[in-house]
Amino acid sequence: MKKTHIVALFLITVLAIAAAATALNLNTFGGREKSVTLRIFHAGSLSVPLKEVAEKFEEENPGAKVDLEPSGSVLAVRKITELHKTADVLMTADYRLINDMLPKYAEFNIAFASNKMVLAYTNRSKHSEEINSDKWFEILMKKDVKYGFSNPNDDPCGYRAIMVLALAEKSYGLDLLKKLVADKSNAIVKKSGDEYFIGVPSDFAPKPGSSLVIRSKSVDLIALLEAGALDYAFEYKSVAVQHGLKYVELPPEIDLSDPGFDGEYGKIHVYLFYGTDKQKEVVGKSIVYGLTIPKCAEHKDLAIKFVNLLLSDVGKEIFERSGQPFLSDFKTYGKVPEEIRLK
Repeated sequence: MKKTHIVALFLITVLAIAAAATALNLNTFGGREKSVTLRIFHAGSLSVPLKEVAEKFEEENPGAKVDLEPSGSVLAVRKITELHKTADVLMTADYRLINDMLPKYAEFNIAFASNKMVLAYTNRSKHSEEINSDKWFEILMKKDVKYGFSNPNDDPCGYRAIMVLALAEKSYGLDLLKKLVADKSNAIVKKSGDEYFIGVPSDFAPKPGSSLVIRSKSVDLIALLEAGALDYAFEYKSVAVQHGLKYVELPPEIDLSDPGFDGEYGKIHVYLFYGTDKQKEVVGKSIVYGLTIPKCAEHKDLAIKFVNLLLSDVGKEIFERSGQPFLSDFKTYGKVPEEIRLK
C-alpha cells in the first residue's frame, strides 16, 4: 500500500474517532443519554409553580427534560398503584395519600407546602356584586347559580370542598350539605352528634338538571368559570391567584388552612368509592402537600436533583409567589435519601 494511502486511511480513522467522540458528547448527560426525560405525576393545583421549577431545572441540567403530568392527586397515586405506570417524582395535594396509599411503592414522604380553600368566581358570575365572606352560601343556594367542585374520588380538592361545606354547616347552623351536595348528587350524608359522615360513590355525579357541576380535577373548572358556563367553584387559593380569578376568603375554621383547627376539621369524614371494596376514609385535616420519589423511578439521581431544587430557596420563592407557601419546617416520613437537602 502506498504511503499516501496509509496517511489517508489514518486521517479517515482519526476523523471517525473524533466524530464518534463528538457524537458521544452531544448525546450523553452525566453518563446517560442526553434525551433522558424526568416524568412527574402531580396534583393539578401544582401546575403553575412546577412549570417554572421545571424550566429552571432544564436550564441547570442541559439535556434533561421534565415531563409534567397533572391530574387529581388520588388519580396520580392510582396511576402507580393500579395502572403500574412509572414516575420519577410524585407530588400530591394531600401528603396523607402517599402515606396511606403508597406504602409498597414509596420509601419516604416529605410534607412541604400549604394552601387554603376559597370560593372562586369572575365578573361574569351571577350575583358576583353581592357575594362576600358572610353570605357566600346564600348565593350558592340561589336557583339560577351554577357551582362546582372536583370529583372527590380523583382529587383532594373535591373532598375538601365537601369538608368546607360540612364545616360551614356546623358554623352557620344551615343544611348546606343536604341542599348543596346530597340533594344535587348521589352522595350520601349522615350526621352523628357534631360529626359528619359523607359517602362518595364510585360513580359520583350530579343529578340530571342539577346546578352542581363536577369535573375530574379542580383546575378543569377554570375554563368553565372564564367562559361564564359556571358561576362559582371551590378551588385552592393558589389556583385562584395563579389564574387571576376573584375569590371569597373563608374563615380559618372552615378553609382547612390552620393546623390549630385540626380537631374540628377531624370531625368531618369522607368515604371515597363508598360502598365498594376500594372504599377509603379521609378525615378532615389542614391542607399540606407531599412529595416522594416512587420505587418505580427510572431516573432516581435526577429526581433527587429536581427535589433539591424544588425544596431550595429558589423553589420556595416560586411557590410563595404562586400562592402556595412552604411549611416553616418540612415534615418527613419514612427513610428520606441522604442526598436530599432538607432545611
